[in-house]
Parts: sequence; structure tokens; C-alpha cells
Amino acid sequence: MSSLFTQIREGQLPGHVLWDDGRCFAILTIKPIRVGHLLVIPHQEVDHWDDMEAELNAHVFQVASVLSRTLRSQFDCEKVGMMVAGLEVRHAHLHLVPITAISDLNFALAQERDEVAQLGTACRIRQALRDAGHPAVPDED
Repeated sequence: MSSLFTQIREGQLPGHVLWDDGRCFAILTIKPIRVGHLLVIPHQEVDHWDDMEAELNAHVFQVASVLSRTLRSQFDCEKVGMMVAGLEVRHAHLHLVPITAISDLNFALAQERDEVAQLGTACRIRQALRDAGHPAVPDED
């Protein structure tokens, strides 16, 4: 059975896909710590990020760099924090979170946002990626 993330990417479950280049994709998390909190996920379903082939691992981190710069340009933050946890969904993924303090990387702060707010955030990120000339941005939801 496909992972929750793959089901979102394939449109079987609702979600906001922000990036899909055929090797990895990015989605908004359904329970963000802060506005703009997203996940970067390889298409290949591996449980541990360090089990990815080196080339795919490097690609995922390169895409995370692009998305991090986009988050910094769009949200009021000091840094974009990155975390690998993977305990809830057994499909390797990177969390990118716009932060102003280390205490912002606290998953106890995560809460569901309403769909209108999520859609607005997704549109904002996608448009910034398009404006920067990135071709891996999917059409709107």
C-alpha cells in the first residue's frame, strides 16, 4: 500500500503539492508548527532518510535548499529550520519550518489550519517558485 504522502501526491488524498520534479515532491503539512511548514519527500518510499541512494538524498536536500530560500522570501522568519523525524509516517521526509527562535521547532505547537488558510499559503509558495523560474511547480489544487 502506498504511503500517506504518495497518496497525497497522486491525488488520492487531499493535500497541497507545492513541488514535483519526478524524483521528489513537497507538500504543506496538515498540522504545521508555523505558517509555511512544509515537507520535502522522495518519490521512492524509504523509511529512513539515510537509506536513500546518495544521488537521491543529495537531490532531496538540493530541493530543500530551493524551498528554504522561497520560505525565507515569503514569511517573516529569521531562519528556516530543518528536521528529520519520520516517526508518524514511515516514508522519509524533511520538515522545513520558518522560525524566529529554536523554540519554534516544537511539534507540540503543531495544529491544523483551516483549508482556506492552507490554500492561501500553498498559492503564495507556488507563485514565488514560479516567479523564480522553477518548472517543477504543479498547477493549483
